[in-house]
Amino acid sequence: MRSVLFGRRSSWVRGVLVCLGVTAVGAVLVLALAVDYHRGVYGSALAPQVRLSAAAPFLVVPVWVLRRSRVGPWVLAVAGGIAGAVSLGCSAWMHIAAGQQGTSAGRADAYTLFEVSALIVVLGLTVRHGAAWPAAAGAVVLCVAVVVRPVAVEVSENSLLVALFCAFATCAALVGALVARLVAVERRRHTEQVRLEQRLAFARDLHDFVAHHVTGIVVQAQGAQVVAASRPETSASALGQIERAAAEALGALRHMVSGLRTEAGLGPAGDVEQLRSLVADFTLPGGGRARLVQEGPVGNLPAATMVAVHRVVMESLTNVRKHAPGSRKVSVTLSVHSGTVELDIVNDQPGPGADTAGYGLVGLEERVTAEGGTFRAGPDIQGQWRVSARIPFSSVWRDLP
Repeated sequence: MRSVLFGRRSSWVRGVLVCLGVTAVGAVLVLALAVDYHRGVYGSALAPQVRLSAAAPFLVVPVWVLRRSRVGPWVLAVAGGIAGAVSLGCSAWMHIAAGQQGTSAGRADAYTLFEVSALIVVLGLTVRHGAAWPAAAGAVVLCVAVVVRPVAVEVSENSLLVALFCAFATCAALVGALVARLVAVERRRHTEQVRLEQRLAFARDLHDFVAHHVTGIVVQAQGAQVVAASRPETSASALGQIERAAAEALGALRHMVSGLRTEAGLGPAGDVEQLRSLVADFTLPGGGRARLVQEGPVGNLPAATMVAVHRVVMESLTNVRKHAPGSRKVSVTLSVHSGTVELDIVNDQPGPGADTAGYGLVGLEERVTAEGGTFRAGPDIQGQWRVSARIPFSSVWRDLP
């Protein structure tokens, strides 16, 4: 499902926004370079300083390409600070050259809009991707370099206006980069929290399912030893039961390990009776209740499949309570046929929109997909919110070699 509801389109949107941003920044840099060239900046008496200073921001380009390496953020921040320091040094050089007697440098237009624009871009990259402390120091140097450049040669009304504009642009770039950095930090924190919760859920599932099977194996083996001397003919039956229990334990264990690797843990345990109690006890603030409809042999569901069913129903009812508390009727249909279980949860009001849906539906889709099934959530043709899932029984054995 390629829907905003499950967050897949967000990566595509981010890619488009990045491409548009890179295009806009490139256009600004080209336009600033053309303006500087047209005004004769690179042919003035200060041309050596201007060319050296304009080349300084390009120190960041190769480092930004390698920014995903372990030392990349540190080197990126240091390179940004060096670029700002080179610009400040050239500004001081220009100021000294313009103050010498008998030179025309004092009348040169050394605003160098290309360099100012490039340094603002470097500031954004440094603050967004650089290591924390060197990025903070480099950001200070870059901000001073951008604001000082227009008044490096001469302090006039025009140069002060340009410096004020550069200060506003610097603040905008700094705030934008800081917001992007904080969002990335929050996203990483949330990801780590989800991983921890999934690993704790995995430990609970390991105890609930595998320990159950292993306990059965031990009890059957002890019983077989007791009756083997008096009734040897029962050994074959006991061994068959032990083999089946061991196979189920091995399948559940490997399935849970596979779910842990794919960041899709098994989730809360539950059987048919717990599912019935979950639906029967569900109430809404407005008095609405849920109704469970069962079709087929629902009592013969495999343990891992029942866990997925319980998780889908629980999350769907939670979303109804959160996003549609005024619903009067919620129906949960559980159908079992041909080695497949189908779930259909419907409430009579619209559910969460694309902008309000959180990680719950995303996790459900990943959970059902990990079982080899299909998942869909959204408004139906009657305007009701519908969650549908189809989960095959055989998914427990799909991870076996």
